[in-house]
Amino acid sequence: NSSDRFKKISEYIMMNFYEEIQLRDMATVANMSVTAFCNFFKAQYRMTFVEYLNNIRVGHACKLLAKKENNIFEIAYRCGYQNIANFNRQFKKLKKMTPREYRNTLEHY
Repeated sequence: NSSDRFKKISEYIMMNFYEEIQLRDMATVANMSVTAFCNFFKAQYRMTFVEYLNNIRVGHACKLLAKKENNIFEIAYRCGYQNIANFNRQFKKLKKMTPREYRNTLEHY
């Protein structure tokens, strides 16, 4: 059933977004081939799996940036990014500013 599959995929992502998640892992969770999973995911979520995962990770990073308890390197790692350059690139793509700029805008409120 596609709603059960949708729920299982969503739960797995939310429980594991801070770790490295491979497409083949997600396909296994969904009990599908990689190609079938990619097609199913895009049809359900209206974006690719990688785009969705980056949205989840950057959203979590925004919460952590607001708390000011961790530096940006720690936040990148805690959100599942293995290197700071990729974190900065993905963050800027979604938020139109760097993590540091984002944190600075919060300090003005």
